[in-house]
Amino acid sequence: MEKAKTLLREIKRRKGKEGIKRKKGRREKKIKEINSTMKRVRIKKWASFLLFILVLSQLTFSQKKGNEKKDFERPQWAGFFTNCKNERIDTERFPFIKGAADRVKWADIETSPEVYDWSKMDSQIHNALKGKYYYYFVLWTGPHSPEWIYEQGVPKVVVNGGKGKEYFPYYLNQNYINYFHRFIGKLADHIASLPEKERNVFAFIQPAFGSTGDRQLYKGIPKDPKYKINAQEYLEFCSGATKRFYEAFDKPELKHIRFLFNVDDESNPAVLKGAKSAKMGEILYANWLRQNYPIELRKQQFTIAIGYQANGEIKQDNELRPTFYGLNGRQPEFVRGEFSKFGQGGIFQENLVWNYYWTAISTVDRGLDLWEVDYNTVKTGKYDEGFAFASRYSYYKQPQTSPYAFIALRDVLDSADTIRFPEGNYGKAVQSNAERVNKIEAEFNKYGAIVGDMHAATSLSGSNYLYEAKAMNDVGFELIARNYSRFITQIDPNETSLGLWRVGPTNQPYGRYARGFENSNGRNRMCFDLDDNFLSTKAKEPITLKIIYLDKGSGNFSVRYDSSSNPDKIAVTISKANSGRWVSKSIVIADGAFANKGPRNSDFSLVNEDNEDDVFHMIEIMKSNPKN
Repeated sequence: MEKAKTLLREIKRRKGKEGIKRKKGRREKKIKEINSTMKRVRIKKWASFLLFILVLSQLTFSQKKGNEKKDFERPQWAGFFTNCKNERIDTERFPFIKGAADRVKWADIETSPEVYDWSKMDSQIHNALKGKYYYYFVLWTGPHSPEWIYEQGVPKVVVNGGKGKEYFPYYLNQNYINYFHRFIGKLADHIASLPEKERNVFAFIQPAFGSTGDRQLYKGIPKDPKYKINAQEYLEFCSGATKRFYEAFDKPELKHIRFLFNVDDESNPAVLKGAKSAKMGEILYANWLRQNYPIELRKQQFTIAIGYQANGEIKQDNELRPTFYGLNGRQPEFVRGEFSKFGQGGIFQENLVWNYYWTAISTVDRGLDLWEVDYNTVKTGKYDEGFAFASRYSYYKQPQTSPYAFIALRDVLDSADTIRFPEGNYGKAVQSNAERVNKIEAEFNKYGAIVGDMHAATSLSGSNYLYEAKAMNDVGFELIARNYSRFITQIDPNETSLGLWRVGPTNQPYGRYARGFENSNGRNRMCFDLDDNFLSTKAKEPITLKIIYLDKGSGNFSVRYDSSSNPDKIAVTISKANSGRWVSKSIVIADGAFANKGPRNSDFSLVNEDNEDDVFHMIEIMKSNPKN
């Protein structure tokens, strides 16, 4: 009997080791499961509802909870979103709108303990279903919690120096945590109870744990220091709420709904040491979240969603681009950001048509996938082209799967650039050096460059610059000093073309920047390289090349390309008609080789065919059968 027991223990021990090995093998194919509870639930339910899920989801972007490996393709709801109150969005008039953005306040729903009014949210869902667009919401809690929680034992934290509401709940209070977690469960239950058609309008949900959708728990400093929350406490509160969301939404009816988080990239310990307590909590939470959950959707507003050419922008772009575009060995992240109040700023007001359009172009270049603008602005119909452009390129971040490629031509005068603007000639390269800015402006003023607000150019950065500057500036500090593009690169831009500013009619969106020929200095050919992965290497498919040029003068220019028979074949020669307007011309190319055998190892070129200088805004290439 004793030998039998010993043998049985040995069998169990070996099975345990084998199980550990199997789990380790699975971790090489998957990231660690969310937790053991969710894992058991998935195993039990998987066989019974797999077929149901496949039928249920109308999206290509299907939801899988936990850290499982996913096919992260472009979701059907990717594109431009707008926010409105209870008005149904007109997607027939504005077909570039893919969805509506909502803000759901806990206080509006749980009006008294365990009494729920879902009517506002349900109305928006119903509008989306009838209007044939998608829907998401940010859940506002914290200062938007019901007032009754304070009568139920939750301390009210009064703050100094904040903006907006003067008091917040004490987030670490167990009563608050209990009520909040209970509400998350009721939210998931309600959405799961909706008819299938209504559930399927959901694109994603953005959980928010503090002040609106921002990362701060308090906006301001608690008057009573006992209510301050340190970094570890911040992590524990936010991680607990995150786990609760994943647990509550682990339902067959909700598998298509993903979560979007307002979260930074993971940071190394060296960054943590230098961070302030509040920021350190955000970093700890970002690290925890990315190590335990699949963060494929994220929010990023400042500054990529609110404007372009802001002082200091290149630092942020260098930091975020690897994550946004998947240059770090991971899948690209889907990024959303709302425009909010920045249309009221002096930069935007100087020319709204230019600035909405060029902000749209810059959001695409920088990796924003869901640009969210107020519906009252959209309804004017004045900015459709920019909004449609942002929607068209949403989440097409890999050349082999993108139907589109573009390059928006521009020159940027970055006073931080000591190679182009040597300190010996222009002065010390610090932002506050107005003399240096003046010298650069004076050199390029004949090409349209203007500094409209010297104070902003030399003292403001980031979102403060974009909102507080009184006028547009064509000289700045630490700028993204290149063309905006995806999958098309201009070869030697300043050697082969001339940068121009504020060009053409101000009621057309294109002319904030441009590039042109300069025949007097031999700049008569602009050469471009198309990403080698954009077209199939097996059989080059036909493409449509669209060019937007300024129809000023009566000269001629040609579009040439590397064809299967001629590395410098003329696709078309265009004669201008001197209308003074920006004009679009589309050309179908069926025999492109695009093997970099053109001049300067180019795939295609714009060539001046006379002595008249031609001016261009954009080149866009579309595959034979693009799908929006």
